[in-house]
Amino acid sequence: MSTVYSVENVILKQDLRKTYELLKDTPAWNLNWFSTDRNSNTFPGFTVFVENQILHQAWHGYFDALFQNINCKFSEKYNFTLPSNIERIHLNSKNDMSFTEFHCDTTLPNAYSIVGCMTPEWDDHWGGELYIEDQKFSYEPGKFFIFKSHLRHNGVGPNRQIPYWRITLNYVLT
Repeated sequence: MSTVYSVENVILKQDLRKTYELLKDTPAWNLNWFSTDRNSNTFPGFTVFVENQILHQAWHGYFDALFQNINCKFSEKYNFTLPSNIERIHLNSKNDMSFTEFHCDTTLPNAYSIVGCMTPEWDDHWGGELYIEDQKFSYEPGKFFIFKSHLRHNGVGPNRQIPYWRITLNYVLT
């Protein structure tokens, strides 16, 4: 069994709602993202930062500060800190028509991934689970999952039409 960490209460509920609404309205979304190297089963994605390039200045500032809060909560809970170098910041959005596959964020052995649940309301009956190797985790608004980036994982979309997009935030740290 792989070690998966989690932290909660990083974002206040009212701030998560505001962030979600602002993210939805950001025109930087790309409708042709996919979870593997194959160009099939696309879903909306949004790159904020990758390979030392800031692609969206305002969101980069917000998510960089959010990472500091995540790392602080993580350090308090687990008594060690995450790597501080952010390799990338991505977001993805899924609905009931989205299909994704298991993938690794990187093969670097000491890299960590953070997957954050950015949708402000969620019902367990909607699905949207995060699978990391052989473990299943419920989608919980404002919760952040931390694991080694080389672990195979898959965040599935909702299992029915719902009034929200299932938005997740993804950091890769080295």
